[in-house]
Amino acid sequence: MAKGFQSLTVPKRTGTQIMESQSSDKRKSELKTGRERFLAHVIEHALQVGRRSPEDFVRHFPPSEIMEGLKDRPSLRAKILVPTVGTKHKVALKKSWQSAADDLAISLSEGETRAVMVVELFDPDDRVTYLDDAKLWKFITEGEFWKADSKGKNAKVAQQHVAFMLTQALEDKLITHEDVVEGISVGELALRLSKDALGKIIEEALKQGKMGSAFTEFNLLAAMPPEVLVEYVPLPHIWDTVIQSKIAERHGYVAAIEAEEDTVHTGPVNGKDLDRWSDAPASGDIIEELAEALGEDDLTDADFDDDGMIQAS
Repeated sequence: MAKGFQSLTVPKRTGTQIMESQSSDKRKSELKTGRERFLAHVIEHALQVGRRSPEDFVRHFPPSEIMEGLKDRPSLRAKILVPTVGTKHKVALKKSWQSAADDLAISLSEGETRAVMVVELFDPDDRVTYLDDAKLWKFITEGEFWKADSKGKNAKVAQQHVAFMLTQALEDKLITHEDVVEGISVGELALRLSKDALGKIIEEALKQGKMGSAFTEFNLLAAMPPEVLVEYVPLPHIWDTVIQSKIAERHGYVAAIEAEEDTVHTGPVNGKDLDRWSDAPASGDIIEELAEALGEDDLTDADFDDDGMIQAS
């Protein structure tokens, strides 16, 4: 069983209370690949913030599917079966996965156990290891939550979840900062960001210029991190241009759309980490477009040197 995620005390609390009590925790996955860790974290976050419920999970993964996934892991089946059904541990270890599935299904249907107990006893890393990842992605995306009314009651939760997905994908190196900015596009940012937000980016660019450094996508997202971007850029746009194309399709959570430019950019290339921009774009490449949207004369040609770098004042 994976040890990276903290276990929760389940029996005396409702599913909602459990998820709320853990909503601010960052629980680390110990799965080997970023692709797996990302999926484990996103599923757990969806449960924690209430985007998905334990009942949703059991609907997507009924006892028969869970136990079949664990057919070669009697100890993990017993871990779920003993608290939820009351089977003695030694007996649970001897049960076939089919018998374990039947017992758990009966216990759920008769109200002797709850979906929240099943989900909490099924370790987040084990969910990804033993269940089908395409089905897990469908569980995450059911209902197309990113298309919900931006002013509806679920809007903030949707924004929070999309921001988390972007941040986690960057952390697990499924995407780069360049992927995010190129996907959303500087033009879209210039159109959507407020003047105050644009001013903050330009201020950061000037600081980089004073240090003789290029203003890169990394710097832009440091000034406007995902949790801020989702407040300005429509979620459907972020979903289509970054999460769907650069995460879900690129990493095989869904069938990829065949396109020549849709290539995998994960891991080091020629020994270099992709988040270290050896050929970082000049400051002006990003900032001039944003400064134009600002509609002010804060930056002119005189602010840039011959190489496109913002000059120190």
